[in-house]
Amino acid sequence: MTIETGEHNGVPLRFARTDGAPRGGVIVLHQAPGYTPQIEEWLERLAAHGYTAVAPMLHHRRGGALIDPFDFPSIEEFALAMPGDDSTGADIASAMEFLRGLGIDGSRIGVLGFSFGGRAALVAALEGSVAAAASYYANGIIEPAYGEHPGLLALGDRLGALETPWLGLFGADDFLLAEGELDTIEEALGGASAETQVVRYDGAGHAFDLEEFMPGMPSPLVPEAAEDARTRTLAFFEQHIG
Repeated sequence: MTIETGEHNGVPLRFARTDGAPRGGVIVLHQAPGYTPQIEEWLERLAAHGYTAVAPMLHHRRGGALIDPFDFPSIEEFALAMPGDDSTGADIASAMEFLRGLGIDGSRIGVLGFSFGGRAALVAALEGSVAAAASYYANGIIEPAYGEHPGLLALGDRLGALETPWLGLFGADDFLLAEGELDTIEEALGGASAETQVVRYDGAGHAFDLEEFMPGMPSPLVPEAAEDARTRTLAFFEQHIG
């Protein structure tokens, strides 16, 4: 599949089209540093499975597609550099308009996000702006994960009102999650009217689908978990958006 470059409403986009008529569209949201090979692989994978997939560059207001955490004096300042929910929501809306412009009905558009983008995908589901949402190792759901950032608050008190299908995929040993946080997420989702599933992978941590997460750190890849998560994600979108 060829990755194409586009723009809509001032938001730079990367996208991949399927051959023939698409079964639906998927917006892919990157991790905190930005657009990486992980996102490119998912654009290609989704297109190969019949979707038009588009990734908005969520750091475009900073002038690029990628930012380096090591350029910041502290992890707290890196967290404050993240776009807030309002900015990311506007970029998701632009990506949706882009997909609708390609003839894809809004009822067949889902969102897939990773870490920072996984939390943003859940926010989109809470706001009812997409037909389905899947999140890989999203942090900042129950416990705030972005310091004093006013635009990235915890979401726990909103989960019970969720009306959009959501799939959450987590490493049970994720160092970015508070103790018992996955239990709390499941409990909070108990009153939701939407179909939801929280999947935990024992022996897996954050970024369990990547060969490398941070330079100098051991590989977080757990192949069995990564393969199962890919299978579940594709089945989830096939069920909910076509």
